[in-house]
Amino acid sequence: MAQMADKDIAAIFIAKENETRPEWSKISDGSGSLKTLWRMWDRIHILKGMMYRQNFSDDGQPKQMQLIIPAQYKSHILQYFHDLPSGGHLGAEKTLSRVRNSFYWPRMKKEVEEYCKHCDACSSRKPSRSSNRAPMRQYNLGEPMERVTVDILGPLPSTTKGNKYILVLCDSFTKWTEAFAIPDQEASTITKVFVNEFICRFGTPLQLHSDQGRSFEAKLFQDMCKLFRIHKTRTTSQRPQANGTVERFNRTLASMLSAYCKNNQREWDSYLPQVMMAYRSAVHSSTNATPNMMMLGRNIMMPLEAIIPRPPLSDDNQNQDTDYLSALQKQLATTHEMARKHLKKNSDYQKKYYDTKATRRDFEEGQPVWLYDASKKVGVCSKLTCKWKGPYVITKKIDDITFLVKRSRTQQGKIYHIDRLLPYKGRNPPTWFRK
Repeated sequence: MAQMADKDIAAIFIAKENETRPEWSKISDGSGSLKTLWRMWDRIHILKGMMYRQNFSDDGQPKQMQLIIPAQYKSHILQYFHDLPSGGHLGAEKTLSRVRNSFYWPRMKKEVEEYCKHCDACSSRKPSRSSNRAPMRQYNLGEPMERVTVDILGPLPSTTKGNKYILVLCDSFTKWTEAFAIPDQEASTITKVFVNEFICRFGTPLQLHSDQGRSFEAKLFQDMCKLFRIHKTRTTSQRPQANGTVERFNRTLASMLSAYCKNNQREWDSYLPQVMMAYRSAVHSSTNATPNMMMLGRNIMMPLEAIIPRPPLSDDNQNQDTDYLSALQKQLATTHEMARKHLKKNSDYQKKYYDTKATRRDFEEGQPVWLYDASKKVGVCSKLTCKWKGPYVITKKIDDITFLVKRSRTQQGKIYHIDRLLPYKGRNPPTWFRK
């Protein structure tokens, strides 16, 4: 193609020097570049052995002439105006306007756009603005302790009791949430509190979901899950949305504590039990019931209610069903049934809203990709760091939204969510991977 374009320019150059415009019948079967230059015959001039194109402004005034460039020099021109520090890796529109000031070749606009589009430096810093959000996947639950999510909130100011973190556990169905003040986030500390304070009171959950924190990935914590036959799951890296229930509660908890600790932040652990009682006694928007009712089958008596005199029960009420166990089972069954409907309705609404900006995408094994990595390094300014790293390679498709990605031939692959991946369209794809 480059040789053909050079021949087209040479043909027009010779014809222009001889002032003999070729007949259309002779160039009609030629390339698009040849036809484009033939149409510009009156705007082409030969000056000092070089071929120029007369450029005009929007109001028709003549501007600086543009040197018509052979194909073999295009890459040098684009590199100069885009890649070098004087080019600044600006966008296609700005790069094109600067190239047009001095140079011209057929299909120049499209080639400049393609060059900028496939620039690795631009793609890693300024990825496509189109949404790379995948459609939301629903995870509906039907009973208490089916799935418990866990997270660590902190570090917070060290209290007089030596506590610095909060271990948060939330039952995804009932929204019953526990928060325990702990001095550190060591696996031994978390395991001890989880077993003694949670499992010993509520029993063993079927599934425990967490992020990839070191405490939850430690061998001690994993062995504890195996001992109690707990199915341990985790989020993909740098994706807190996958643990959204407990992450959203962390924000609520921090807001509640800040209201009471603004004068002395070292006393936040003394308010923790009370604010948790307040949270569990309030109606949750997802279930339309309080966590107390969902877990205990009743709403607890608040401190003010305990001092308010209550009217005595009538004889009719005393003669009603006194089988507390039966009444509790009926109450729980009714509450849970209503909660399942509200959870389903709320889940459908969230998915509908979330998916309005979602795009269904897919990747194939062996496909090069960019990976979004916002991790920070000591001594490196994050504002001057490219957030999209790569190119890396998809080595395995786990499911519709998670893929195994390898960064190099020797490095072990890691699973990432599709929202953190973009197709690589640059000029330097990895060559080490073979199917």
